[in-house]
Amino acid sequence: MSRTLPPLNALRAFEAAGRLGSFTRAAAELNVSHSAISRHVRGLEERLNVHLFRTRNAGVELTDQGRAYLAQITPAFDLIAEATEALSVPPQGTVTLTTESTIAQKWLVPRLGRLRALHPDISLEISVSTQVMDIEAHDFDIGLRYLRSDPPQGYDLLLPSMVRAYAAPDFAPMTDGQLDLAALAHGPLIEEATFRLWPAWFEQAGLAELPPLDLPHPLSALLAIQSAVSGLGAVLMDENLCEPERRSGALVALAPVALRFGGYYLAVNSRAQRRKPVRAVRQWLIDEAAEA
Repeated sequence: MSRTLPPLNALRAFEAAGRLGSFTRAAAELNVSHSAISRHVRGLEERLNVHLFRTRNAGVELTDQGRAYLAQITPAFDLIAEATEALSVPPQGTVTLTTESTIAQKWLVPRLGRLRALHPDISLEISVSTQVMDIEAHDFDIGLRYLRSDPPQGYDLLLPSMVRAYAAPDFAPMTDGQLDLAALAHGPLIEEATFRLWPAWFEQAGLAELPPLDLPHPLSALLAIQSAVSGLGAVLMDENLCEPERRSGALVALAPVALRFGGYYLAVNSRAQRRKPVRAVRQWLIDEAAEA
């Protein structure tokens, strides 16, 4: 029995416009003109004899019928894409990622060998910035950012930021085999610019009376880590940012006390999220974070 199907190009135009909430963004994703999207959608509406979109001042939005239709069409396209990819070549191409220098240097770059072994035909281009970049506006495929508060729309938690006290081996003052919190509070302590949490850490560690802390000028994460490795003091640091030093034994945790302070969030450009190499890199990052 033959199927009654609308033209595929019309369905693709409708699905992209409905999913992205914009004819303009749909045109960019499908590499066609805005008028082509409008023409395909109008033809589909005439064929189905329903209104799929309504016009608003800010653009277009789906009608109830359009929303119900999209809920069926998008999974159908996803199934076609998955079936096609199962028969196609491994993911290949360039993926662009924006992140911050410290997480790139301390967590991401040490893992790139595993990405290359898993996906040898993917080239990951990393751009570092201190700003939370709008990956849509700046045309990055993936964004990885540290955020303290609620993330922008589209960002998902990849790594929670667990802040612990670290120091070089044999630095910590000990009394009867236990960390002497009072002696540690008298320093030297290293203050990192983001994780300025020493009072909260001492309180959670159980120090009954906290003396006035002599805290130096805050350092960047990289300088703070290196200062602690050099034996210049104890530092509060996100465990992800000092992972190489922890693994090598250059830094040791002083107590089983951790403060949750924000996290590292992952976002994928809506125009790139269906590209096979982009999805492969995203899944690789998720898998690496799960094993961290």
